[in-house]
Amino acid sequence: MKLYFLICAFVYTNILAGQEITLTEKPFTDNYYGKVISDPYRYMENTNDTLVQKWFKQNSIESRKLLDNISGRKEILEKLLELEKRNSFDITLLNIAANNYSFYLKKLNSDKTGKLYYKSGEKAKEILLFDPADYKKESGSNYSITYLKPSWNNNTVAIGLSKKGEEIGEIAFLNVTTKTLHPEIITHCWPAALAGIKWLLDDSGIIYIHIPVIDTKDKNYILNTESVIYKLGDNPDKHKIILSKSNNPEIEITDADFPVVYDFNSNDKYITSSLSGATTYEDYYYANIEELSNQKINWKPLYKKEDGLLNPKLINDNLYCVSSKRTPNFKIIKTNITNPDFENPEVVVAENKIESIDDYVINNEGLFYSTTKNGVEAKLYQKKDNVIKQIQLPIKAGAISIQNKNSANPGLWVSISGWLNSKSRYSYDAAKESFTEANVTTPILYPEFEDFVVDEIEIPSHDGAMVPVSLIYKKGLKKDKMNNILIDGYGSFGISMKPRFRTFYLSWVLNGGVFAEAHVRGGSEKGDDWYKNGYKSTKPNSWKDLIATAEYLIKEKITSKERIAITSGSAGGILVGRAITERPDLFRVMICKNGELNTVRLKETPNGPNCMKEFGNPEIKEELEALIEMDSYLHIKNGVKYPSCLITTGMNDARVAPWISGKLAARLKASTASKNPIIFSVNYNTGHGLDNSNLELYNDFADQFAFAFWQLGNPKFKLINSD
Repeated sequence: MKLYFLICAFVYTNILAGQEITLTEKPFTDNYYGKVISDPYRYMENTNDTLVQKWFKQNSIESRKLLDNISGRKEILEKLLELEKRNSFDITLLNIAANNYSFYLKKLNSDKTGKLYYKSGEKAKEILLFDPADYKKESGSNYSITYLKPSWNNNTVAIGLSKKGEEIGEIAFLNVTTKTLHPEIITHCWPAALAGIKWLLDDSGIIYIHIPVIDTKDKNYILNTESVIYKLGDNPDKHKIILSKSNNPEIEITDADFPVVYDFNSNDKYITSSLSGATTYEDYYYANIEELSNQKINWKPLYKKEDGLLNPKLINDNLYCVSSKRTPNFKIIKTNITNPDFENPEVVVAENKIESIDDYVINNEGLFYSTTKNGVEAKLYQKKDNVIKQIQLPIKAGAISIQNKNSANPGLWVSISGWLNSKSRYSYDAAKESFTEANVTTPILYPEFEDFVVDEIEIPSHDGAMVPVSLIYKKGLKKDKMNNILIDGYGSFGISMKPRFRTFYLSWVLNGGVFAEAHVRGGSEKGDDWYKNGYKSTKPNSWKDLIATAEYLIKEKITSKERIAITSGSAGGILVGRAITERPDLFRVMICKNGELNTVRLKETPNGPNCMKEFGNPEIKEELEALIEMDSYLHIKNGVKYPSCLITTGMNDARVAPWISGKLAARLKASTASKNPIIFSVNYNTGHGLDNSNLELYNDFADQFAFAFWQLGNPKFKLINSD
C-alpha cells in the first residue's frame, strides 16, 4: 500500500514541506485559421509565476527522492564510473596545429572538468596551460572549457568557457608562453555551437558570432546575430561586423539566421559564409580573402538552400560540393566558382544506389570519401586519376570520420567507431596504402562486453518503408517475450544515429536488457529522401517508424508491450512524445530529456524561430497544421492510460525552454487514467546537457535506467523506501 500511495502522490499532487501544491487547468484557447485548440496550462509559460516556480522546485526535490530510492540505481552509477576509471584520462577537443603542435583538453579521473594542455610535437613533453577551475573563482561558478582554437603561430589560444551548462558563455585568450590570460574577455558568444572561432591570418584577432541578446527570457534572444572581427587588445565590446542583417541589407537575412563565416587558411583565395541554423541546407556566399581587411566585405551568392548542396570546398576557382539534386544518396560535384552550373555540373563521384555519401576531403593524393549503408556500415574510397578504389580499413567500421592533416604533415586522419568498439584513430599513408594506429589514449579492454551481439536489421513500417534497426544484446537471446527493451531514436535535422561506443547504453545490456536504435525517418541514414520523409508535413513517419519497431519486436516474440521503454531528447521529444500519445497501449515507459513537446508554441521558445526552419512556421497554415500534428502536449487526452514517464529538464537550457517539459508533465499527471507514475525531474544546475560532466551524465542515465527497469518489472530494481 505504501508504494501505491507514493505513486499517487506523484500522479496527482506534490508535497513540499507539508504544503500541497497542485496545478490546475485554466481555460485558454487559440484560434488557428478557424481551428480552436485548448491550451489549459498556457500559464506555465510564465516562468515568474510563483505557483509554477514552487511546483517545479517540488518536482525537483520529490523526483530526486524517488529516483535515489530505487534499488539497483547505485550499482548502475558505480559500474559506469568503474568503466570510466579504466581509462586514466580522457582527451577531447584535440587540435593539431601548425608544426605538429597539439592542443587538447585532458581530464583525469580526479578532475571535475578537462584542463587545457599542449605539446610542441608528437613526442614532446605535455605541458599544462590552463585549468578552468581557476577561472573567475570569486564568482563561485564552476566553468568548463567548451571550445578551443590556437592561433596560426601557436602563441595564443582562444578558449570558449561556460558555466552550469548554459552553453552561451565567453571567450578568453591565453598566452601560451606565459600561461596567463589576456585581460580582455569577450561575452555574448556561443563558440561551441556556432561554427567556432577563426583566427585572422596575421593572428591579430578572431572572427566569431556575436549574440546581441543572451537573456533567454527576452523575445529577441539569439536573434539578429552577427559575424564580427575582434582585434586583440581592443575593448571587448568593440568589433567590426562583417556579416549581419543590419550590415548587409543586400542579402536576405532573417532575424533567426546565424551568419557564419567558415574556416580558411593562407592558401585560400576565398572565404565562405552561410545563413546557418537549425537546418540541413543553407544559403552560401563567398568573397575574396583579401576583403577581410576592407571596411565592408562584398559577399557574393554561391548557391541557395534549394540547390540541395552540402559541404562546399573551394580549391582555387573550383567549387566541390555534395549534391542531393536528383540523387538522394548524394553525389560529389565540381563547378567553377566564377561561372557555376548547378544544373549540369561535373560529377566527380556518382551516386551509389546502396551506399550514401557521407563526407569527403581533397589533398594532393586525390579525393577521399566515405559512405554509409543504412547509417551503420561505413566504407572509405579514394579517387585519383579518374580511378575509384575502395580502401581496406584496418577494422570493421560502423562510422568513419576523415580529416586532412595540416600542410606541414601531409596525409589523412581516419577515425573508426562502432557500437562495441570505441573510436580508434589512424594515420593513413596513401602512397604506401597503410594505416598506422595514432590513438591519443591507450585502447581500453571491456571484457564484460565480449559476449554482446549486434544485429543490423530492417523492419517494415506502416507504409512499407524498410526502417534500419540496430539491436544489441547478450548472446543466447531468448524469444520468450520476456526481454526488457530500450528503444532509442531521434529523427530530425537529417542527423544519422551512427554507431558509437557508449558505455551507458551498453550498461542497459549488462543488466539483461536489449538496446535498440531505431533509425527513423527524419535522419539521413538512407540518404536525403529518408530525411525529407520525416520533415514538416511528413514528420508523422518518424514516430510511426518507432511504433513499427516496437510492433516488430513484439511480433518476433523478443518482447511484449509491458516490457518496452522508449527514450530520446531535444528534437527527439517529438518522436517519443507522439509515439505514446498515438499508441499509449504499446509502451510501458517513456523517458524524455529536454524534449521538444509543444511545437505549436515553437515561435515563443528561446530557440524556436531558428528551429522553425526544420519543423515549420506557425504563421503558414500548412506548416502550422504540421506543427499541430507533431505536438505531443496537444494530443494528450483525458481518461487515457498513459505509460510511466520520466520527463527531465535543465533549468538553464538555452535551446528547449524548461516550461515545455513542465506543461507536458502537468497535463499527463492530470489526464492519465493509469496508476503509472509521471515523474518530472528538474535539474537547476544544468542546461541542454551538452556540456555536462561525466558524473552528471552517468547520474542521469542511472536515473533513467533504474526507473525504466523498475517499471518494466526487473526484480533487481524496486522502490526500497517510500517514506
